[in-house]
Amino acid sequence: MLVNQDQPHHGVTCSACAQPLGSSYVRHVSTQRRYCEYDCYRRYQQTTMETLWPYRSSLEAITVFAAISSWSWMMQVSALSGALTEAFLRAREPSDHGRR
Repeated sequence: MLVNQDQPHHGVTCSACAQPLGSSYVRHVSTQRRYCEYDCYRRYQQTTMETLWPYRSSLEAITVFAAISSWSWMMQVSALSGALTEAFLRAREPSDHGRR
């Protein structure tokens, strides 16, 4: 929201660059953060999004998700193969029942 001709309280500064606010400034409606101009607001929002989502392209994001899902799948397959191998070896062990 653009605020015109509404002098903020003394000592209020821009949330992005810490410059004192003038009579016109931008205020984010949901967070109530104040910015000295639209460019500061835009830069701050872009920096915030890059912090939350550091991947610049869709290919990078897809690669990360594929690596995570592949790792998860391999862990499950490894656990399953270990359990199957153990069951097979136990079934093949000679038992003492009836053999003397």
